[in-house]
Amino acid sequence: MNKRIIGAFLLGAALCISSGSARAAQNVANTSQKGSLLIFPAIDVDPGDDAADTLVEISNDQTSAVHVECEYVNQQKDRVNFDFNLTGKATASWDVYSGFGENVAAPTFPSGGTFTPGNPNQGELVCFAVSQDSTKQIAFNNLTGTATLVFQDDGDANQYRQAFRYNAWAFTARNSSGGSAADNTVQGTPGTLLLTGGGAGTYDACPLYNVANFMPNGATLTPVTTFDNDLWVSSCNQDLTQDFKVHITKLLFTVWNSNENSFTGSFACADSTSFLPLSAADASPNYFPLTNPSSFDFSRLRTANARFQVQGIASTQCSRPVASEAAGLLGVLSSSIGINDPSSEDAELGSNTFGAGVQSGYVKWNPAGTVVPRPRR
Repeated sequence: MNKRIIGAFLLGAALCISSGSARAAQNVANTSQKGSLLIFPAIDVDPGDDAADTLVEISNDQTSAVHVECEYVNQQKDRVNFDFNLTGKATASWDVYSGFGENVAAPTFPSGGTFTPGNPNQGELVCFAVSQDSTKQIAFNNLTGTATLVFQDDGDANQYRQAFRYNAWAFTARNSSGGSAADNTVQGTPGTLLLTGGGAGTYDACPLYNVANFMPNGATLTPVTTFDNDLWVSSCNQDLTQDFKVHITKLLFTVWNSNENSFTGSFACADSTSFLPLSAADASPNYFPLTNPSSFDFSRLRTANARFQVQGIASTQCSRPVASEAAGLLGVLSSSIGINDPSSEDAELGSNTFGAGVQSGYVKWNPAGTVVPRPRR
């Protein structure tokens, strides 16, 4: 075979591999890209939770300005919305507890609501690019965000001041070919962000399930001991409208120890924003109960490291107050650890979970000027 034929063969093979990779690419939200929609699953301002507070930062990586619409939702379904401008290359940052910040006049976190169980001082933040008059959602794939959870008085720890930071889950706005939509393109029908990962006017889809590596409760891997693990999770069925509907899903877990033994039977019901202690010791009436929490304990797993998978599914076991439904998930895992001390906590660690698979979802909101129908008497 001569060099010309060999070269043509190699070029053709490379093109096939390249086009195959392109066809296999999935437009799914993650925590390492920029986007037009940002979701922060873990917001905590509970004074009883070790004097918790949360600092939020949102940045614009473009030279042009953008208008951003945001909404807090707490676990009892109370919510408050606000908006602000970000000039080119600017960052807005604020303290959720006080509302004080730079480049934004944020409200304080909502503390009401009637949905139970749920902690009114914990929840989520959803932000996305909109037109300057806040009447429609637009593409602006230049937004990034982080949240820092601060615990100012952890009374049962050696180090009573602790914090951890995580990245917002970012959704890219898509065009008709599945590529990144041009800045300021109106994305779909005003009031509904379609999280499908393809087609004009859509955004990235959600992960079908999340996976995470973790050290089981009570495990020691010198010099670290883990005392407990917690999961913060937002679903991708988000109704931010004034006349919202509650959306419930079942969080179904499978856990593997390092010997590849699997442990099933753990699950919890969840709303669009939930906090789930992954240990029996931290169970509380403020949260949905976790069935079989021992699946996350060293005494059950018997290895110092493990991993879990969690998926939001429809199930008759989660049917209050409405029938449950499948939902994509966005997670943050936090862990209380001791360093060279197996008896007392020294630090709180946190990181995003990893997404896998594809699940459609949506974000519904009330654009400016929307007439909200009054309920019939």
